Amino acid sequence: MGIDVHALQLLQYNKQKNSNLGKTLTLGRQAVLVGPKLAKKWIGTDQGAWCEDLLKNHFNATDVDSIDNSDYEGASIIYDYNNQVPNDLKEQYDTVIDFGCSEHIFNVAQAFQNTIDVCKVDGTILHILPANGFFGHGFYQYSAEFFFSLYSKDNGFEETEVFISDLFDASKWYAVTKPSQGERINIRTQNETYIIVRTKKVAHKRIFIQQSDYSYIWNENKNKNVQPYKVGKITKVRELISFSPLAVKLFMKFVALISLKDGSKILSKHKNLKKIEPPIV
Repeated sequence: MGIDVHALQLLQYNKQKNSNLGKTLTLGRQAVLVGPKLAKKWIGTDQGAWCEDLLKNHFNATDVDSIDNSDYEGASIIYDYNNQVPNDLKEQYDTVIDFGCSEHIFNVAQAFQNTIDVCKVDGTILHILPANGFFGHGFYQYSAEFFFSLYSKDNGFEETEVFISDLFDASKWYAVTKPSQGERINIRTQNETYIIVRTKKVAHKRIFIQQSDYSYIWNENKNKNVQPYKVGKITKVRELISFSPLAVKLFMKFVALISLKDGSKILSKHKNLKKIEPPIV
């Protein structure tokens, strides 16, 4: 867990939104994990360092606490985030930072509820978490749908922004358009891909979530005869050539090749994504 170039950019982006960190909680104690050049610029050394001074000196944090299940990295609060946080932690922080922690917590619903609970009304939540390509890194990878549904107006949030970015190319972010009209945002990528999220909590409400495309279908098809899903083209072709295991194998290799080719370009071509330049750090 740590502050890499993408995280530094998100902190700078949040600052440009006139949002001071104030009293801050990090999920896990965050190390500064940038190269020597950026380390000297931002923390005055080319060696690793913890994040507290960085957040105070450059992003207007007043106090910085960290919460972890173990004290092995010197977190200031030792608590198992799988369980509901105690009342004395609720609505105590202006900013909650999750730069690579939630994917490692099994009780995912409780983990995000805790993050919401510890954040003050009018506070900010920042996430950088795995999207695609991190199989085996943690328990979970996250979709844009998850964050748009979680941090919705009905759940007490505003200004929710979701970006994705190639782990190895911090020079490009892609702003994700919130899904509507029952569509899904399906994104394939060639390399490991981050999902980057900023949202503002404006009210404390009971969290209720349903996947948006299903909600749309349910609402649109009330008292109507609903048709079953149609079989996809790939499934149809596989069935037609199923008499030949070799033909099926070659066909699926072709599909994988085309998918990989599309995946390497999908970020710039996807209709729900808009390429933007992240803040210079």
